[in-house]
Amino acid sequence: MSDHGSPGSRQDGARETGKRLDDFESRLREARKGQDAAPAARSSHREMGLAYRVMIEMVVGLAFGAGIGWMLDSWLGTRPLAMVAMTLLGFAAGLRNAWRTSRSLANDARAAAGGQQAGAPRQDARPKDDGI
Repeated sequence: MSDHGSPGSRQDGARETGKRLDDFESRLREARKGQDAAPAARSSHREMGLAYRVMIEMVVGLAFGAGIGWMLDSWLGTRPLAMVAMTLLGFAAGLRNAWRTSRSLANDARAAAGGQQAGAPRQDARPKDDGI
């Protein structure tokens, strides 16, 4: 039986711990090499999230417009006039929201490429005409 208190066994334990540490460090280095592709994956997830957001806004605009139109039709007795009109308005609202989302994404990308802060006004933006 080996004596765990002897100096020889302590050195063997230290060597074994050193080997395990070196092995761990090499595995850690290998794992960190694969993280270079992670920002592209995050960007892809962000773009997918924005695409779903646009799709949901379009569907909700249509559904909300159709629902309000159906309720107005049943209240006013104008079937299907209000439902068609409100569905078209809902579709237009969904398109407007999709346009605003895509423009904000384009402005953020332009700001990132130009080194500006996202959401900051562009330098070449025309001044607003206040009607003065």
